[in-house]
This record gives sequence, structure tokens and C-alpha cells, in this order.
Amino acid sequence: MAESPVRSVDKALAVLQLLGEKGPDGLSLVDIAQALGSPKSGAHLTLSALRHRGFVAQDRESGRYRLGGETLRVAASYEEKLSFRTSLLPLIRRLSEEIRQVCHVGILDGADIIYLEKVDADRSVTVGSKIGGRNPAASTALGRAVLACHDWDSGALRAQLGGTKAGPLPGLGWAHLQDALEQARARGYALDLEENEPGIACVAVPVLLNGIPCCAISISTLAAETGPETLAGYVERLHALAAQYLVPPLQFPSRPVGARPR
Repeated sequence: MAESPVRSVDKALAVLQLLGEKGPDGLSLVDIAQALGSPKSGAHLTLSALRHRGFVAQDRESGRYRLGGETLRVAASYEEKLSFRTSLLPLIRRLSEEIRQVCHVGILDGADIIYLEKVDADRSVTVGSKIGGRNPAASTALGRAVLACHDWDSGALRAQLGGTKAGPLPGLGWAHLQDALEQARARGYALDLEENEPGIACVAVPVLLNGIPCCAISISTLAAETGPETLAGYVERLHALAAQYLVPPLQFPSRPVGARPR
């Protein structure tokens, strides 16, 4: 393994790993120092910093260290947000079965969208996405659906777009993205008409967790046989199925009345 660029941070993370593996019994200062290959004074400083933030707790009687409540809170919060994968998979499986198109669940990570789930169509619709793969959020319906729900930091997005020599999406400018997001907000879903993958059209709806956008569901199909009205119909079917499959705190945003693509 390569040497960590920040040794103090690496040491703190190593302590959390040690304590997580040990469990509730915890470890003594001597045990931790030996495992880190560090003097007791250095290990004590690391533990003190972690205790200050609540990531490590110390038993008053034995003096042994264990994971603190903040570590468990962060892990529980993360798990809560990831649990929507299992909640949404039955929904997109049913949707894909009914409309015979490829369906995804994706989450925003910086300026990219990561595919958490994918259900292939039972016919010849080949989409280049894969679970765990990434695509630029700016060019995907999944990414636009989430971006339209929130004021995100624009720096990383601008770096992806045209106007910068290093931008991987030279055909997509900032003004075009802003217009796409405005339309997504107005109609309640986002479109990608061959902007991310030639020959493929996508429509996506954001999913809210306790009112905050956590991911999106998309439908991908062959652009040559699908128009905006058909994509809007897929959204209607998704909303209808959501009444059966989507359980609070997960929900879709309220749809604008009579919203249609323009």
C-alpha cells in the first residue's frame, strides 16, 4: 500500500479500523500504540482528537478505548441513505417489466452520477451503463434530475462542460445545462436526448429522502423509436407504480399540473 499523503489522518483512520474490528471490548492505549507502530504519546494524541469529536470513547474504569457514538451515528446515517437501493429495486424491476425498457437508480457523487442499480430490458436495448460505473451528471437525465432539485456547487460541473480545454463534454455548455435544469424543474423530470450516449434517450425523476434529493430513477430507451411524449408517459407510469412501492420517507417531488416536455 502506498504511503498516506497525510500521516496524522491515516493514523486516526487506522485507529477507527482497529476499534471497529475489536468491538465493544475495546483496546488499551498500549495495544493501539503497538498496532500503529507508534509511541504511546503519539497514539494518545490521536485518540484525544478522536475523543474530542466523539468518534472514540474511553471506559472510565478500565481505560480501554472503543468506538464512540459519533462513529455509530455517521454509519447509521450513511446506511439509512443507502437503504433506498433495496427499497427502489422492486419498483424499477416492475417498471422495466411493464414498459420493456432499461431502468436505473443513480446517486450524485460530486459532478458525476454513479449507477447503484440497473435492470435490463427483456428486448434488444443495449445501454453502456453498469452498476458502480460513472457518467457526468451534466449530460445524464439521472444527474440532471438530482441537480434540478438543489443548488449544487457549480465549480466541478463547469469543469466538465465546454469552455474549458480539459472539459470532457465540449459539446455541452453551461447555458445549455442551466436550460435543461430549468425545464426539469418545470415539468418534474429531466431528459437526456442522446447527450450522454448516441442512440439512447433517457428520462429521470428525482427521489427525495426526508425531502432532500438522494438519488434518481431513470428510464433509457432507443432514441430512434421514442419521442418526448413517450418518455413523459413512462414518467406517468413510474408515478403510478410509486404509489404501490415507494414508502416514506422516500417520495417523489410534487409534479407540476399538466407538465409536458417542451
